[in-house]
Amino acid sequence: MNRSDILPSTVAWPTCALGAWAAAWLTGRCSPDDVIEALAESADRHEVPTEQPTTPTGSGNGVLDLLGLLKPARRLAVRLPSTGDPQGLPPNPATSRALTAGEVLLVDDSDTAGTLALVPEFSTLGVDPPYVTCRWTTFRYADRLDLDHLVSSGPSAGDLEYDLRQAVRDAASIIGGLGGRRSVDAGDLRKELAALTARHRVALPPHALDARSTRLIDTAAQVEAIVDLAGTRRVEIGDTAGQWDSGDSALRGLQTLTRTARAAAVNSTIGELLRR
Repeated sequence: MNRSDILPSTVAWPTCALGAWAAAWLTGRCSPDDVIEALAESADRHEVPTEQPTTPTGSGNGVLDLLGLLKPARRLAVRLPSTGDPQGLPPNPATSRALTAGEVLLVDDSDTAGTLALVPEFSTLGVDPPYVTCRWTTFRYADRLDLDHLVSSGPSAGDLEYDLRQAVRDAASIIGGLGGRRSVDAGDLRKELAALTARHRVALPPHALDARSTRLIDTAAQVEAIVDLAGTRRVEIGDTAGQWDSGDSALRGLQTLTRTARAAAVNSTIGELLRR
């Protein structure tokens, strides 16, 4: 089960939260309790595989076990791949799982082993509300990935910010069709959009967060909330099959842009923290 199957009340993108807050913890800028609190927004409990060198204890709702895995890390990077956009990840079982999950945290933790990859997968137990567990599966790439190149090879933050401003205008044109052929209460629509926007907004540690990263995170959350709601309500963009296909392509393009922008903002924060 991936993030889209979990209640809207949970915060998406746990790899972003883990990567950024772990970087703050590794450099002494926050406590483990801060990381526990940040990841509690995504799931009630986090689990790591039992085959790790150290036996998981489950302490701190499992977050301390995650931090134990990341303690040797020298470099961290987030990728948020999607079908047709692997974000520079090479063919590998880790990449396949990351494409399914829509996210992966890459960890450079060894001179002799390949890059470690952590991919989250969600499950729920019970209802009203369900108890959400995030299980982190670990992989090793055959070689060490050049994380600096992966992070720097995409569009610049300035270009992404410009593209997101245009995306806001494109997304705004979708809002009018969010009700489809039916009448929709504007208040209900605003509440749904607000909830989805909050879900996609990653709460990064304040220690190195700059204004541009904040804008990228916030704007990406707004645009992706509209894309999600358009998909849920099966909005028909246009009146012909060709226009519908073009509309679907536009939505996919907006989603790819928001993922790229979000990853760039998070990686900028991680990099700034680890450089200090």
